[in-house]
Amino acid sequence: MRPGAPAAGPRSPSGRPPSRLGVALAVAGLALSPIPFASREFPLGRGEAGEEAATAALREGNRLFRSGRLAEAMTAYAAGWSPDGSAGGAGAVLAYNLGTTAHRLGRDPEAVLWYRRAAAARLDDPWLRENLALARAQTGAASLPPPGALGWLAAHRALLAVLAVVLAWTALGLFVVARRGGSRRGWPAVGAAALALWATAAALGAWGPRPAVLLERCAGPAGALPAGTEAWVGRPAVGARPVLGGPAGLTCPERALGLIE
Repeated sequence: MRPGAPAAGPRSPSGRPPSRLGVALAVAGLALSPIPFASREFPLGRGEAGEEAATAALREGNRLFRSGRLAEAMTAYAAGWSPDGSAGGAGAVLAYNLGTTAHRLGRDPEAVLWYRRAAAARLDDPWLRENLALARAQTGAASLPPPGALGWLAAHRALLAVLAVVLAWTALGLFVVARRGGSRRGWPAVGAAALALWATAAALGAWGPRPAVLLERCAGPAGALPAGTEAWVGRPAVGARPVLGGPAGLTCPERALGLIE
């Protein structure tokens, strides 16, 4: 050791160099950061208040449906449904019942919307698939594919969130291995990939294309789309959203669109 040279650099109170402690905290934060987003995509815990409200709405809506008061049943069902998934499994059943009721009333575009919402809430039911196919046939409207790469990513946003969590925890594991003498080259790249996936999924959820059903006919200078069309729409502007992949320059007012999720 060179005379007069310090034996070691400055240390944190825990005994580790501050830079390494900071890196450890950063990696831990990276590993944890995607979890809130993924929990919104795949909610594991449900709010009791949301479930209770949905269950009460189901009981009241079913009572009205059985008595033949279909329009009132739709109002009762809709009062308990929430797009944030807080109603749990009851929310998916509410969406299915809303679709069935709208179908009985001959409001086929609304039926398509609510059946799609039930499917988005991961209700796996053969009746749902059959009813959705029937409602689609009755509207006679097309289903537009996701527009380009951005639309494909938006359609698979939940998968991006899951991959972000997996890669983030992999990065944390690699960091632990590196701290014990293993290779230190892998975890930064894996961590950066996880952060990029998480940021992409979060940005798509906030600003990306959204799947929707047209509840009314939408027309523009280059063409029109009938009610019941399943399409992807962009961000709202002045009370309307652009329809992506449809006739050029077509926009629909917010009241004429039902967002699926």
